[in-house]
Amino acid sequence: MTAKHSGMARFGSAMACHDQALAIVASALLGAWLAFHLYGWATIDPTHVRWLLTEGDPFQHFIGWDAFRRDEWRWPLGAIPQFGTLIDSSIVFTDSIALLALPLKLFHDVLPDPFQYQGLVMLLNHVLNATFACGLALRLRCRPVASVLFAALVIMLPIVAMRGLGGHGHEALTAHWLILWGLGLALRPGGRVGHHVGAMVHWLILMLIAVLVHFYLFFMVGTLWAAWWVCQLFRSVTGRRIDTGVSLGLGAVISVVCVLATMWLAGYFQYGLEVGPGSGFGYFSAEAMTYINPLSEAWFFKGTEVSGASRVLPGWLTPIAGQYEGQAYAGIGALLFLLAGFLVAVRRLRWAQLYPLRGEVWLVAVALLGLFVFALGDRWVIGKLVWSVDYPALLAPLTEYIRSSGRMVWPLLYGLMLLGMVYLSRTVLNRNLVALLVIAWLVQWADLKPFHHFVHAGLAGRVASVANGSPYPALEDTRLAALLDSHESLSYLPGDDLGTLKPYAWLAVRHDVALNVAYFARINAQVLKEATAAEVARVARGELEANRVYAITDNQLADQACGAVGVECFVVDKVTIAVRAP
Repeated sequence: MTAKHSGMARFGSAMACHDQALAIVASALLGAWLAFHLYGWATIDPTHVRWLLTEGDPFQHFIGWDAFRRDEWRWPLGAIPQFGTLIDSSIVFTDSIALLALPLKLFHDVLPDPFQYQGLVMLLNHVLNATFACGLALRLRCRPVASVLFAALVIMLPIVAMRGLGGHGHEALTAHWLILWGLGLALRPGGRVGHHVGAMVHWLILMLIAVLVHFYLFFMVGTLWAAWWVCQLFRSVTGRRIDTGVSLGLGAVISVVCVLATMWLAGYFQYGLEVGPGSGFGYFSAEAMTYINPLSEAWFFKGTEVSGASRVLPGWLTPIAGQYEGQAYAGIGALLFLLAGFLVAVRRLRWAQLYPLRGEVWLVAVALLGLFVFALGDRWVIGKLVWSVDYPALLAPLTEYIRSSGRMVWPLLYGLMLLGMVYLSRTVLNRNLVALLVIAWLVQWADLKPFHHFVHAGLAGRVASVANGSPYPALEDTRLAALLDSHESLSYLPGDDLGTLKPYAWLAVRHDVALNVAYFARINAQVLKEATAAEVARVARGELEANRVYAITDNQLADQACGAVGVECFVVDKVTIAVRAP
């Protein structure tokens, strides 16, 4: 090659990198725009906190972090025994995203107080979802403009908005960039020992991040890792590359040890109550046609004019109400894109055009289909038809503890979107692909516009509802505030009224006093009532501790406590506050 040709090649390579970098930036900006469009600045602003009092799970996530940042460092690092002393749990079970809570605690003294990152998480995840979607398309040799438009279509999939603020309120579960990252790693080719070592390091970083975000996302990523690992091990065995097999085996052991150690540090094994295995497998599942059904019995649609995610398709209610957990409607625009990819694949595709790594592709496909089948639970639903499926006993750990199996439909949808992009980018002109993506995005936008308005208007209404004061009288009661300032702990009894617990959790954290019970994952009203049984019995006998404030929701127990000698009581919003007089 001449110097002139060499220079031109370097110039062309630099321009390609420049265009790809611009594509990534443009995709990130699109993700940020969608986040602000859906949630608004008032929700994203980290110093704006009181609107969370009107939320369900997002309040749990915030108050867990708020309690954690104020407590001293403990072992394991994620433990918060002062927040629910009878439960002795951790930020893992408040879904406070350990990946953020742990490092941010180091800056407790300089962060605003209060400080919430629920809105920031939604912004960050939308940006990263778009960035990883674009990056993956570029890796699959798609053109920059088409890759940006593909990312724009991917972030419009309702599964993120349905899961986040204004929907289910599970901010951690909107980190779908972890799934896209896993797909990218799973499709990488095998190679020399050094290559496998580098790939194993990348996988380990991904799995450690995923397990610090949410266990369900870690399970999805871990399944993709297992598919990749099996493929590489098979190649090393059939190719008689002993050194590669040894490095893969050693890497797997190191990965498992590191993940378990990280889980312990974050507080996965910190739980003071015996709550038994999870229930709901088969109830919190997905229907087989979830990608084309926009109708959901999700709780946040109750009593509103919106019943489903689509403006056009009516959908149908499945026989199992809990299948809102597996609601994964793709949107008409995304379905149009997938249909175009399917038709092109049937008519024009040669398999050699798909991707040179056929082994990885097939193993990833098996993993994605396996997750989808697991998402169906033990009662497979097609339309109104239901078939019961008996899972073998060896899968009991999965079926007992991954009860919301319906969430496992997400990776296959992303895999199908990527497959459609690969098909189309290999077989149609780039301008035609760009036109198709633009049309698909516009159709998607029109289809989801009422649902987006529902999310935005709902959050704006909650923000406005707290603009002029607290929604809970207990938070404004000066007598209660004075008592909490002068006492060491707060007991909420009998503990089974979860609807009234929220303001007392807020007060306990804000006044730096220990709270006997709190709402955590895997906790229900009956479990809390059983945990407080001994304390309830003491209060019923008039044995109130001098350094403790009691918030009693049961009228009979309140009468017994207030009838004891030396006990003073008053009522705040139907909750009796009792203390032993000094």
